[in-house]
Amino acid sequence: MKKSLLLAGLIAMGLGASAQTPFAYSISGERAGDILGVEFALNADAQNVELQLVNVQTKEVVATEPLGGATNGKHEAFMSLEDLADGVYTLQIAVYGEALTEPKQVFSDFGTGQAHQFWSPYGIAVDNNPLSPNFGRVLCNESQTSVPASYFAGGKVGLFEYTPAGEFVAYHNPLNIHTDFCPDGTNRAFNFKKIRISKDGRIFVGVDNCTHNPIYELSADLETWTPLFDGTLDASTGYVSDAEGKFIAGPSAAFDVVGEGENLKLVNLACKGGQVFAYGNYTTHTYDLGTATSVSSPVGEMDEVIPLSMQYTISAQSVSLAFDEDAKGIWYVQYRGTPTEAQPSIKHVSLNADGEWEEDYSDAKTLVRGGGVAWNKDYTMLAIPQGNNLLGIFEVTEGEAGPVLNQIHSLSVSSIRGFNDIAWDYANNIYACDNGKEVLQMIQLPNVKASNSMVKENEVEPIVTPTDITFEVQATAVKDLNTEVVKTLKYIENGQVVIEKAGVKYNVAGQVIK
Repeated sequence: MKKSLLLAGLIAMGLGASAQTPFAYSISGERAGDILGVEFALNADAQNVELQLVNVQTKEVVATEPLGGATNGKHEAFMSLEDLADGVYTLQIAVYGEALTEPKQVFSDFGTGQAHQFWSPYGIAVDNNPLSPNFGRVLCNESQTSVPASYFAGGKVGLFEYTPAGEFVAYHNPLNIHTDFCPDGTNRAFNFKKIRISKDGRIFVGVDNCTHNPIYELSADLETWTPLFDGTLDASTGYVSDAEGKFIAGPSAAFDVVGEGENLKLVNLACKGGQVFAYGNYTTHTYDLGTATSVSSPVGEMDEVIPLSMQYTISAQSVSLAFDEDAKGIWYVQYRGTPTEAQPSIKHVSLNADGEWEEDYSDAKTLVRGGGVAWNKDYTMLAIPQGNNLLGIFEVTEGEAGPVLNQIHSLSVSSIRGFNDIAWDYANNIYACDNGKEVLQMIQLPNVKASNSMVKENEVEPIVTPTDITFEVQATAVKDLNTEVVKTLKYIENGQVVIEKAGVKYNVAGQVIK
């Protein structure tokens, strides 16, 4: 007979309205006999939480333990393994939020009562790797120092760290940048610009001044920042060059990364001499970064994204880039009060058969306030600002002449005038920062399934977090698979836990994946 569920820290009744679409993170598990003890946290109130065991071979959910409603914060629960058939199983947690059919502006103070205001916030990123120890962490860059002391940022530039629930954790600025001037004495530097986290968890920060490396890679604790580009820095231009004076990289007005491991790619929109309001000061190059931790080779002819160099960009302030998932396309978005063909708001470029970049989408009419652009974690939705207080959410399809934007949501957000940068979390909550109203904000999207013959109308789409907590059941004995193999590199690939050692991939049963 199945053992009764032991449950602590969960509240089944009296839940408040969800602050955002909830998901589980900080998940750990420990077996005692045939009982699995699980600890986890929720970023927001949930209507129901369900522990699920998945058969690794069949990919089917074979056992569930509904826990009922739960508030945000830390929880623990227990699940019986007694009735499982022989096999290998992994844990996942499904979380159901409050049904929401329309987008909702959630908060501007992250629940602290003090507005999280930033004078020039230009970078937002979220760690969406469920196997990362920092899964769900939110990072925001403050770029300039003219911040009133009453603001949350308190006059500091640097990186601000938050939990998935929006709780402030720490401020980071190991480079000790506070007020930076270019050599000519003008304060035209945007010190910290974009921040991006790759699929495999590498963290990068762009810098747009004359005296620091254009991009740094950050350690997991955010306290060690290593220059990405290895060469000689010219303080009059901010360019990094090799010993022969050949260009490697320039100050980062905007950059993006895509892929992971050996397939990691980076694109950088570089400006000359920090923040310059002029044409001809901007070049865009791609880098096949892979697993390298530094770049010392000058860019080649085929590395330059010609359509996005020496034209279109007039200001380093409000501009963003977003790689397509396959790295064969790049979205370019900038804020212009009155877009024109010479100063457009939206462009897209793609690699042709000869490996050259071609422009295949142009919008010189839409007012893109703030100049942000971002894909969600699985590249199914693209966010682009559409004007004052407006954000568009699009599905992108391929047309005969290039990409086609199909709008699925139009969000009106009173607390944000422009969207300088945008990031999506694991549950498709949107984080955005704005230098117009000087705030960091979160937006909740609808989380119900479309009505069809297979699902109920307005059925909530659960957010499922996989884990690497894995067990083998054999002849009624439950074994912990925390072997030496399991302790090596672990990640999710094609929906399953992959264990990689010495370049060989194994499943959780120790079988080689071919």
